[in-house]
Amino acid sequence: MNSLVRIILIAAVWAAASLAAAQPYPSRSVKIVVPFPPGGTNDILARIMGERLGRVMGQSFVVENRAGAGGTIGADAVAKALPDGYTLFLSSSAPLAVGLALFPKVPYDAARDFAPVAMIADATVAFVAYPGFKPQTVQEVIAHGKANPGSMRGAIPTIGSMHHLLMELFRVRADLKINMIPYKGTGPAIVDLMAGHVDIDFENMPAVIPYIRSGRLRALAVASDKRSALLPDVPTMKELGFPDLVASPWFALVAPAGTPRDIVTRLNEEVNRILRNPETVDIFAKQGADPIVISVEATGTLIRSEIEKWAKVVKETGAKLE
Repeated sequence: MNSLVRIILIAAVWAAASLAAAQPYPSRSVKIVVPFPPGGTNDILARIMGERLGRVMGQSFVVENRAGAGGTIGADAVAKALPDGYTLFLSSSAPLAVGLALFPKVPYDAARDFAPVAMIADATVAFVAYPGFKPQTVQEVIAHGKANPGSMRGAIPTIGSMHHLLMELFRVRADLKINMIPYKGTGPAIVDLMAGHVDIDFENMPAVIPYIRSGRLRALAVASDKRSALLPDVPTMKELGFPDLVASPWFALVAPAGTPRDIVTRLNEEVNRILRNPETVDIFAKQGADPIVISVEATGTLIRSEIEKWAKVVKETGAKLE
């Protein structure tokens, strides 16, 4: 009986999906799930894209923040959502690729349970400090850490994020003991950093550039291949002797697996059209982010390659969830 009920329910779900697919898309509001709290780069970019998608597609695209467990709670909810194009996932790289190897059990398969739609952007990462923290440079941070093992407090904006693994790489390469403090997202981490509850943090430029400019945070370095035009006087980690501390957190739009191909294709076309718009390019640039305009297929390829790449970093550094 239970099996029969389950079969009926599945049939009803797919019938509803087929009916939705037969109507012009979108015919009602679309939900964009963001797996982190408001205030971080993921949330900022989702709201920019949601407003513009709503403008060009004639329906509202509403951002819903579902934070927790390194972004996997929001990701799992979308993986299990009806594949009709009305629930989308705009996420940073953490729950889609970078942090997966850290979790002993993830309730979804990132490569199987999502339909890639489009890349959105990548962002410059700044290595920032609480202004009251005595060290003024990366070299001084290292000297301080060696003189006071375990006393330096490093914020982890999200467990399993690229920022988490950058901090782990910094710890290993500089041979430091850092007291890692995890957060549920960038927003809460920055609040504590500005208050002096933690000392250092790797953060996306869009989330911290206003505070760097106002003096509420101090930029020590950037984790990009070249210096940032927003902070031309701030050195790269590569310049300072850390050639593998180069990373650009990316943000992608995906849908539940099984979402009709015509919906996925249309979303990719509209997203890419928005990303090519000079106004969007300028807004992203001011935030320290760069649009990424690629196809559906290239989006899937990039996500799969990132899963493999960061699994190797987790293995090398011995990064843990704790």
